[in-house]
Amino acid sequence: MRRLFLKLPLFAAAALHSARGSFAQAPSLVFAVITTTTVDETRAGWEPFFADMRAATGLDVQGFYPGTYAEAIDALVANRAQLAWLSNKAALDCIEKANVEVFAQLVDSAGSPGYRAIIITRRGSPLTSIDQLLAKPKTYGFAMGEVSSTSGHAMPAYALFVPRGIRPEEHFTPFIRGTHAQTLAAVLRGEVAAGTYNTEELQRLKVAQPSRAAAIRVLWESALIPKDPLLWRKDLPLSTRNRLTGFLFRYGKTAGEKLRLKQMFDLAGFKPSNNQQLKFVLEIEDFKQRSEVLLDPHLSEAQKNERLLDLRDRYARLARALTPSVALPP
Repeated sequence: MRRLFLKLPLFAAAALHSARGSFAQAPSLVFAVITTTTVDETRAGWEPFFADMRAATGLDVQGFYPGTYAEAIDALVANRAQLAWLSNKAALDCIEKANVEVFAQLVDSAGSPGYRAIIITRRGSPLTSIDQLLAKPKTYGFAMGEVSSTSGHAMPAYALFVPRGIRPEEHFTPFIRGTHAQTLAAVLRGEVAAGTYNTEELQRLKVAQPSRAAAIRVLWESALIPKDPLLWRKDLPLSTRNRLTGFLFRYGKTAGEKLRLKQMFDLAGFKPSNNQQLKFVLEIEDFKQRSEVLLDPHLSEAQKNERLLDLRDRYARLARALTPSVALPP
């Protein structure tokens, strides 16, 4: 018995050492950040914020800066990233493919509830209206955003191209896809006559590179798009989620925090959100897809009906996924 008592402190010390070792070696949390300008610029803006997050939460949060929306989505779906800032459209794509959900929304320094998709051209271009751009097929080149971009693809398709029965890939020559920075560059270099952009990027450009912003003319502007969401995987432990939200929803009070948010994406902070904020993008995606089926001359009536049934099932499935299970805090 005496030997047992002597060994107990040793067992306790070993257990304590093991627990400390497990905590120290806990796997990193990877936070994917979409790149709307360049990877280097995005990393420079977000790394100080992640340093603050690590210090405040004790969590080993590492930034990941994919060059495309597709890379960010794949990382979250495959659990190579556990958190992400994505566009609304990319967030919907993730929810369709993986065990993820919206938990927060960006708040910009102006307090705006959203932003708008725009079509831009060079100020010296002969194009003066959106109707002129769309009037003659295969006359003008066009740069469009990635397919998971809300302002670069989903909104222009829904509000501009689908109602006119236009397939951008066939209507414009040349037709290219890219990030916001790439579409802007293609327009300013004269590679294409016009391209997609958004009001957030344009406002940042006016501050950072006023001469480039002055070289742009806006041909078209969409309805308001809700601010982008933050997502996390649902399999994150509750204790981890609480640490993250405790940090995020209080961040932006000090002068240093305000400066870091400004450098990230002209932000003022974050507020709680949920999947319901993606309902609008589900509606526009569903309308776009159904319209494309109905207008496709290569499909028979039976094929159209079959595809429309599939789209109806998809809509119902995603609408259920977007219904919040719990109310947001006041």
